Amino acid sequence: MVHAGNLPLINTHNSTDMSLEDEYRFGNLIAASMRKQLPLWNDLAALKFITDLTQPLISRSQLSNKNTHLFLVRDSNINAFAAPGGIIGINTGLIQQAGSVDELVAVLAHEVAHLSLRHYVQTQAQAKARAPLYLGAFIASIWLAGNVDGDIGEAGMYATQSVLQRSQLSYSRSHEREADRVGFDLMYQSPFDVTHMQRLLQRLQSPYVTESPQWDWARSHPINNERVADISQRILITQQSQTEHGFDLSFELLKIYQTIALFGSPVPSVSQLMRNIDPLVNHYSTLVAFSEALINQASGELNLATQQLQDLSLRQPNATLLWYSWMHSLLNQKQTQEVFKQLKLRKLHRRDNSLSLWVNAQALRQDNKPKAAITVLLAVLENQATWTIGWRTLAEWAATDQRLQLNHMAQSQWHLLRGEAQLALKQARYASQQQADAQAGSVSLQKQNALNLLTDQAEFN
Repeated sequence: MVHAGNLPLINTHNSTDMSLEDEYRFGNLIAASMRKQLPLWNDLAALKFITDLTQPLISRSQLSNKNTHLFLVRDSNINAFAAPGGIIGINTGLIQQAGSVDELVAVLAHEVAHLSLRHYVQTQAQAKARAPLYLGAFIASIWLAGNVDGDIGEAGMYATQSVLQRSQLSYSRSHEREADRVGFDLMYQSPFDVTHMQRLLQRLQSPYVTESPQWDWARSHPINNERVADISQRILITQQSQTEHGFDLSFELLKIYQTIALFGSPVPSVSQLMRNIDPLVNHYSTLVAFSEALINQASGELNLATQQLQDLSLRQPNATLLWYSWMHSLLNQKQTQEVFKQLKLRKLHRRDNSLSLWVNAQALRQDNKPKAAITVLLAVLENQATWTIGWRTLAEWAATDQRLQLNHMAQSQWHLLRGEAQLALKQARYASQQQADAQAGSVSLQKQNALNLLTDQAEFN
């Protein structure tokens, strides 16, 4: 039996308003549920790339809280979404089918605009008496999915989401132009090409998109001629000067990297990896060579793959994904000292970041330096605090090295990110007890050392 006192506290003030504090509480609840229930792709390199694309938009937005939850959902449907509390999600299908990195950014800018304009909260106010009922049902179903019966909870959540989506169609149509305009401004202020927003809207109008079952985003963001005309006029007025943002090659590399990571078996062919890449795109030969290297890596041809990735990385030193793939190939071959050498060079060229730290942590672990490896992994998690794989890895490494307090702390954080409050609290208590035991043991050791010293002095005298 679920009682009201068991549910997370979300204060709706008995009205249709939601405070910013409540909005982010709600967002944390949704984020935890997504981590537990959705098929997410938690690859650090992919997450970092999408974060790097989104950050310029978020930093220039009117979001009062710039901390967002970013999710990559393993789903071939073309979709992206934003939810209260700074949640931004994109399907891997959107990455694969986006015509350019600027087109992907146009979708992200539109979703960031929805967040900064608080359209969800505005819709709740417009719905008046119905919205608190739906919100309460949504919260209850999320809680049920995480704490009672997953099947019942998920069914309730999907049913409630359907009701919410139907009730939001009116605001979607009335607010889409506003989100277009704000998203346009965010792109214009960032180093991205705003003409791709116009191309995206025109693409959404095509019969291929409107009739395709894959284009969920098109159905949830209805398009009309007025929206296309408005953005077209803005492009004519602004006349944005073109700047090189440097994401084009990395985006095409990500498509290949994602395809082989999620493809399963058997290993895909080069033509399958290159299927969604324009043959006229810059660096096409580099993309083909990267495809061949990853295929060799997946097929166990590690020597050949490592040499290919090394050659590519040295030719394109700013392409992080090439370097990252090369390092993992070296780690797979147990070439740990070469990894350390390349890490020093990378730091020298000021390209050190969370990916470098993660590679360093794995290399230190491979080099039988567990304490140093854990220290570096903790540094990674300082910048990637919601990376569940990192916390799970920390728990495993700490357990292997008999660092029980750290193991329980990492497990507590992992459960907390998944919304498993009771399990998180249980692990936190274990960690606290381990700390208390360690402190008591330290005091006992100090007393014993003092006693030994006194005994030695007495015997000497």
